[in-house]
Amino acid sequence: MEVNYKNSTICITNSIMKYFDIEPYHETLDELDKLLLDKKYKNVVLLILDGLGNSSLDELLPKSSFFIENRVKVLSTVFPTTTTAATTSLLTGLTPSEHNWCGWDMYFKDTNETVALYLNKVKDTNIEAKLKTKERPYMNFKSIVDLINEKGQDKAYYAYPFDFKNPCLNIDEVCDRIIKLCKEKDKKFIYGYIETPDKLFHKEGLHSKIAKDDIIYSEQVIKDMCTKIKDTLIIITADHGLIKSQYINIKKEINALYKMLERTTAIESRATAIKLKDNVKKEDFLAIYNKYLKSSFLLLSKEEVLEKELFGNNKSKYLEDTLGDYLLIATKNMCLNYDDKSPIFKANHGGLTKEELFVPMILIDRKK
Repeated sequence: MEVNYKNSTICITNSIMKYFDIEPYHETLDELDKLLLDKKYKNVVLLILDGLGNSSLDELLPKSSFFIENRVKVLSTVFPTTTTAATTSLLTGLTPSEHNWCGWDMYFKDTNETVALYLNKVKDTNIEAKLKTKERPYMNFKSIVDLINEKGQDKAYYAYPFDFKNPCLNIDEVCDRIIKLCKEKDKKFIYGYIETPDKLFHKEGLHSKIAKDDIIYSEQVIKDMCTKIKDTLIIITADHGLIKSQYINIKKEINALYKMLERTTAIESRATAIKLKDNVKKEDFLAIYNKYLKSSFLLLSKEEVLEKELFGNNKSKYLEDTLGDYLLIATKNMCLNYDDKSPIFKANHGGLTKEELFVPMILIDRKK
């Protein structure tokens, strides 16, 4: 499986930028550009359902469902296939190597810490990081909401849990806010986001009743919302999908590898960056990889990762620092945990399987 940045979720954002007269950073989607140009909607809504990958959509919903009937395209998400990288790309139209939010845990050379970015904590601890993530200039970004509002020609809004003024904590609140905003007279963009089904997939599993019921409920609320708004294009997609997961505890199960590591692992448990101690011989490391990990993980050197432009085409020194020496990318359902402190989920993401990589683009045309 390969990431296709020319047919990916960032292209949605770049098409929206183009529609609001902002110079795109990357390729746009022709079918979306044409629809926006032809219909000239007053409102454009981008609604993200965290973790609703294309495979889960097909497995959990009937072909006659509202989502599947209105799915027009399947897109690649970014790499790694994880919320930290993928939602930031959807918000900005940038690849992970450009916005630098490259995974759940990133290593920062200046403070010699591996930090859980969203939590501002040292990985797998409650210790505050020496620097807050947003205090790092290269971790600050302008979202498409910022860009549209700064231009001053049109309006842009959030409908998601992290808006301090108008937090929307569930799908009902998100849709209520979208309905209210769409009734206002200005041309506008609305970025909506909910944290499910991802949270439920992690905790309960991909085929759990609670996760399936949540998707069905969200679908119905969104369908009802669409009947209450006009002159609007609603674009529904996901940041990534998930896959049923099993775990390898490096400290317990591959202790020889654990002893070779200079520091804790970084990025994701399914896209695992490792830094070897200076005295470790390459052939000794490769012997361990071949014995324990080769069947489930693709091994790439830092140089190969950058050459393949897995994280995008920007050569970020912060990504290089985080990568260390090698990246282990899950190609099956295995995850790598550094030790006992690392979390375990029933389903996870970050790797390069079709379940994680491919997401739907669902379009609801409310021009009529």
